[in-house]
Amino acid sequence: MSVIVGVATLTVVATGFSPHTAERETVHWSYQGSTGPEHWAGLSEDFAACGAGREQSPIDLPEDTAVGTSSDEAITIDYHPVTAKLVNNGHTVQANVSPGSRIIIDGTPYELQQFHFHLPSEHTEDGEHTAMEMHFVHADEAGDLAVVGVLMEKERGDSAFTDLWDRLPTEEGDEAQINEPFDLAEFLPNDRDQYQYDGSLTTPPCTEGLKWIVLDDPVSVTPSQVAAYREVFHRSNRPTQPLNDRVLTLVED
Repeated sequence: MSVIVGVATLTVVATGFSPHTAERETVHWSYQGSTGPEHWAGLSEDFAACGAGREQSPIDLPEDTAVGTSSDEAITIDYHPVTAKLVNNGHTVQANVSPGSRIIIDGTPYELQQFHFHLPSEHTEDGEHTAMEMHFVHADEAGDLAVVGVLMEKERGDSAFTDLWDRLPTEEGDEAQINEPFDLAEFLPNDRDQYQYDGSLTTPPCTEGLKWIVLDDPVSVTPSQVAAYREVFHRSNRPTQPLNDRVLTLVED
């Protein structure tokens, strides 16, 4: 499937998972043109936060201005092998995973719901994108969300994503079931230094109140894998948003 321009139907449980609603809205948005990010706020009253919000995501991550803190503030990542259904929802390839994996923030568990991809990365480091970015979306018992972002650097050699890429659904609406458990930890860097900040969904309706954790070290994805994903979604990233008066914390784990 080629990039969707001007015709894309929002599913709130897709690139911006929300346990609060599962309705499919007939509001069309995309990553380019008249329905691209700069126009999201005007497409629906429900998307007002995309323009008026003060805690929007993604952001730039400048290491020299982040506030350092102790490793006691690092989140706990407790991932286990999962099965998954891969879905091409018209904006990303999303993997809806089996239960049992979570992160813990200040003693509160957030259960992993799904992960999905963006190309190029949504977050930048000192203004520089990586080739792609992976988002692990979690929810606590109250339905509040926390997202772990993993930057993906294009590099030749081995890649943890090979088996997953062999299953990628390439047409909107296509699905692929993975019944053999795979280890989510393989998709994470060994070093868990992390940026933390308060932010939002990076897709409409741009809801705020999310906890964001972006791992500092990238993982590797091969040039051919990046090219294959670009054939499906030419571009799928929202530009970075102002930090405003938020605090960006860098935690050395």
